[in-house]
Amino acid sequence: MHLFNASSLVNEDGIKELLSTWNKPGELRNKLIEAKKMLLKVYNFRAYNIPEDFTTTSYVIAANHLTDSDGPLIISFYYELMHEVKDTYPELFVFAKKNCFNGVSIPKELAPILEFEKVCSVDRESSEGSMTALKDAVKWFEEGEKPKHFLIFPQGTIYDINKDSSEDIERGAFWLAKLLGIPVLPAFIEQAVEGDENRLVFGKPIVIPKGCRDFDEHKRLWLESVIEAQNELGILTGTPAREVVLDEEHQTRKRFKPK
Repeated sequence: MHLFNASSLVNEDGIKELLSTWNKPGELRNKLIEAKKMLLKVYNFRAYNIPEDFTTTSYVIAANHLTDSDGPLIISFYYELMHEVKDTYPELFVFAKKNCFNGVSIPKELAPILEFEKVCSVDRESSEGSMTALKDAVKWFEEGEKPKHFLIFPQGTIYDINKDSSEDIERGAFWLAKLLGIPVLPAFIEQAVEGDENRLVFGKPIVIPKGCRDFDEHKRLWLESVIEAQNELGILTGTPAREVVLDEEHQTRKRFKPK
């Protein structure tokens, strides 16, 4: 099983083929569309409880995080959902950890592709770095037609949502939703395993008041909503979410690891 690193579909030959079209935006876009369709097929991806207004309303999608395949799968699903209602290439603004750009989670060679796909690097160890990412997101949102959507993993790293507490949750998703006046959309994504059915379930949107200064209550609501969505999988499909498997690196939240 490929749990914590990018999909086995990401290989040297595939990377070279993608990068060969870098100076040809049309060809590159077509290659990425093919890759997204293949990823959804290999993972037999299914989504449930999609809001009826999703294609007409801007949202900050806030999902749990269990593997390095989470981002690519949600990005691919987003394309499938939005390309039929948009005349242009659907862009999902994604907040990603620095490891996506330094070769730890995703090969360094793919950095140009991440930039093309609006994947923004976030330095969570620096308040300045986090604010820079938020400013870039706001600027992108204000330019061009709506709706526009964002993807954030509020846990900040791979971890079991069932072992989380609201104090563990990062507040970036809630800050952004407040700044832009758009809802946070909780989502549970099942731990991705190639060759099996993999599922995403949306929860109920969370509205952040403009005057809000303390996000503790909203973080708690998000955590409860994601766990509720996880539990709902068994009701919706007859098959509960697969049991979470974490390697030693992800057994404990990094912020609490002894130095």
